Amino acid sequence: MRGVGRAASVLLSVLGIAAATAQSRGHRSELIGIIHDPAISEISGATVAQHDQRHLFAINDSQNSATLHVLSHDGSAEGQVHINNAENRDWEDLAAFTLNGRPYLLIADTGDNGGLRASLTLYIVAEPKLPLPESIDIQWRIRFRLPEGPRDIEAVAVDAASASIYLIAKRHFPRVLYRLPLRPADPDVIQLAERVGTFNTLPPASNVEKNREPKFGRFQGDITSLALDPERRYALLLSYRDLYFYRRAAGESLLQSLARKPRRMRLPPMPQAEAIALHADGGYAIVVSERLLAPIYRVTIP
Repeated sequence: MRGVGRAASVLLSVLGIAAATAQSRGHRSELIGIIHDPAISEISGATVAQHDQRHLFAINDSQNSATLHVLSHDGSAEGQVHINNAENRDWEDLAAFTLNGRPYLLIADTGDNGGLRASLTLYIVAEPKLPLPESIDIQWRIRFRLPEGPRDIEAVAVDAASASIYLIAKRHFPRVLYRLPLRPADPDVIQLAERVGTFNTLPPASNVEKNREPKFGRFQGDITSLALDPERRYALLLSYRDLYFYRRAAGESLLQSLARKPRRMRLPPMPQAEAIALHADGGYAIVVSERLLAPIYRVTIP
């Protein structure tokens, strides 16, 4: 864990964690890095680089620039690239996918804490290679709205096999799964997201959590990121406290998978779990926290 030792010791001391790893029910969570760069202090999305699995791409949320950051798995900052003609109103998730043999990144400008935005935006860029250029252009963008009106969305993922984008809103029960086409027929038209259906297999905040933190405890069950295995073997949902594993049977839809009870993969304490990044082999995920010092955990997939 190059460059992690001292920072990890400080973080573990602050959080009162006895060890940097946790293991239960077939999965293992291992601390592999600490983010301490103030330029990336509000991570809201991350993904493993498809060109080079040794690196992560990450984004900050609202009130930050339209910038992709590159990190090593130990949390070291490796560079950044500006996205031309993009605005970071409230970037909330980052997804990687391959289309026609070319790797892309989807940036979800979908945060809406106040429920005030008439439409939301997805930016799609070609994944840049290292050494990074100063800036890159948008390949296409998707503006959309939801059937029920404004909602705050932090969980977005791409299913390239069906050319679909899936989204899940926060703070609504039962949970609602939405879908958009990856390449709309007319990119200049504001799309109406399809309401695929609802599922109720993720627990909301418990009474203990609500009583312990009267102001923020009710948000502990909120979904902050979604990741889909490209081979359609599983889906992962992240909340502020835990990671949830949904196995996908052959031929079933994502909604059918989410309707089954997931495996709850408990995480070590994190300031604010915000992002899931899948490794190419599908054997583990990387979970990243917001707020410095931000831990990076590698979690094996059951």
